[in-house]
Amino acid sequence: MHPRLAELLGYAAAQRAGLLGAVESVPEPRRDRRPAEGVWSVAEVLEHLHRSESTVASIVSTRLAEALAAGLDAEGESGSLLGSLDRFRIPRTVRRVPAPGFLIPTGVMTWAQALSALAGSREALLQAVAPGDGLALGRVVHPHPILGPFTLYQWVLFIGQHEARHAAQIRGLAAGT
Repeated sequence: MHPRLAELLGYAAAQRAGLLGAVESVPEPRRDRRPAEGVWSVAEVLEHLHRSESTVASIVSTRLAEALAAGLDAEGESGSLLGSLDRFRIPRTVRRVPAPGFLIPTGVMTWAQALSALAGSREALLQAVAPGDGLALGRVVHPHPILGPFTLYQWVLFIGQHEARHAAQIRGLAAGT
């Protein structure tokens, strides 16, 4: 696997492990209940992350197919991209950012169902990026609805940073804050 993609997927995997640890820190009976009015439950956070990752997998799949058809070049760079979204402070942002309507959880999944769905969306993301391994994914761009244009590499990074953000939210639920 190309070093850039390997680094970003490794980062996303590490953030997933942190997310799962955060979920484990909340007692099971509390994972399906909202802690307060207007605050998502653990189950709803997981459903939101599943919806987000599924959307990103679809974006990557569509944009990559278009780029492959147009003759996307091989990747000529190998530098790290882990800092490429730092200006947005995605994992550290304290203020609440409203999710677009299609990413708002429905609340019909239990935490276990949402966790299973999240595993499925990760597999979809991995399958979506696989055909782009070794190709110049930094040349393929799709806009984030709030933050502006992201390369396909940055979309993979975003998934990890987004999960880090929500892992912190879940740890706050475990602590009762």
